[in-house]
Amino acid sequence: MTIQQLEYVIALNTYRHFVTAAKKCFVTQPTITIQVSKLESEIGFSIFNKSKSPFEPSDLGVMFIKKAEIILREVSDLKNMVSKELDNMDGVFKIGVIPTISPYLIPLISGSFSEKYPNTVLKIDEMQTSNIITALQKKEIDVGILVTPLNEPFIREIKLYNEPFVFYGQKKDFHKKRKTITAKEIENLDNVWLLKSGHCFRNQVLNICNNTDNNKNIKFQSGSIEALKKMVDNYGGFTLVPEMAINKNDAGCNIEFTEPKPIREVSIVIHHSFSKDALVDALRVEILEKTPKEFVKNKRFVKINWR
Repeated sequence: MTIQQLEYVIALNTYRHFVTAAKKCFVTQPTITIQVSKLESEIGFSIFNKSKSPFEPSDLGVMFIKKAEIILREVSDLKNMVSKELDNMDGVFKIGVIPTISPYLIPLISGSFSEKYPNTVLKIDEMQTSNIITALQKKEIDVGILVTPLNEPFIREIKLYNEPFVFYGQKKDFHKKRKTITAKEIENLDNVWLLKSGHCFRNQVLNICNNTDNNKNIKFQSGSIEALKKMVDNYGGFTLVPEMAINKNDAGCNIEFTEPKPIREVSIVIHHSFSKDALVDALRVEILEKTPKEFVKNKRFVKINWR
């Protein structure tokens, strides 16, 4: 049994076609057929049921493939660990960022990061937290940027900053000299606009508002904080936004919470087996250079969990 044979089996399971799998492995179709046949003879059972079209794994084959995937991941991790390129950031890296962070953070760091590391390509996708966790576990992405803690045993969390929540309402409803508001005050306010289910920011807002979800006759589902601000501007009510979402051109009023301020903890997260610490360090430094310094320095806060 060889690593190469295991790679052929995984390719066949992925593409369910010998010619396609051979092309993806950069070998000929007879090569992959012969090698998988040798492997099946060695282990004493057929990995694939070839009587069906497209063929599919046998019952024992399913278990074999799952174990082979684990072995190949571990082999890949071992190669990365001993590689001389451990500190080399050249290459393509996949990053998942939650939608309530991405539009405010990514534009801040993209230009300068590209200039400093021209041979590092970041493929960044907006993903909800649950999808980032799953993708990290499956090694489909390299890095996540989201709200922590996650308390997942396979994930390593590298804290970036504490971002305060800010109250957003219509200017006509609040005195222009109003500077602060307490979490207790918003518990009895009507029409809180929330992100749709699945966003950790929604759960945090509900926790701050004492689980209040009391919109009246309009139920608006959105994944965008900017859309919620527009609903406040045009319909009334209020929402909470992360401080980085504040814009000087906002039509509504932004009011800070009294201390201790409710905050969300934003972190870089990676799988424990991810070995490119140089990339993590570079991202962390770039992000901290571009985000408000008081996010890190602020000591008087209440961390709002979302789970």
